Amino acid sequence: MALINGCELPDDLFYFLEGNQMSWVRFEGEEAVIGLTDPAQTRAGKIVVIRVKSEGASRPRGKPLATIESGKWAGAVLAPLTGVVVKPNEELASHPELINTDPYGKGWIVRVKMSNPEEKASLLSGQRAMERYRELIGRDGIKCLRCQQ
Repeated sequence: MALINGCELPDDLFYFLEGNQMSWVRFEGEEAVIGLTDPAQTRAGKIVVIRVKSEGASRPRGKPLATIESGKWAGAVLAPLTGVVVKPNEELASHPELINTDPYGKGWIVRVKMSNPEEKASLLSGQRAMERYRELIGRDGIKCLRCQQ
């Protein structure tokens, strides 16, 4: 696990870093589990509402999978890969703060069946991902802390 300015970044995940997006991907067979990173949840603030595309929704890479709202921000979580929603995290409907308190565990957002597995090569991992995060966290002055309930 890398720790940059208090931000936890697990070494075993892949990362989607385009524009202002900072999401993570964990591959499980043909499916990808997707969530917001620790720096992304910190930047958003305490999340109060999340709307996730429903099961069966087809999403191209770069299009919204979910929208989130916090006290200071509203925006989209973009699809890091083209695919079909297999399962949204239903627990987030009543507990959206899980994204803040457990972004890599119970705060996962959606599970997607990949349509184009070759898109995996466009994601960052390992040292390349950590170098890019160091740059972004430093540039934006992000200091991570987990929002309390």
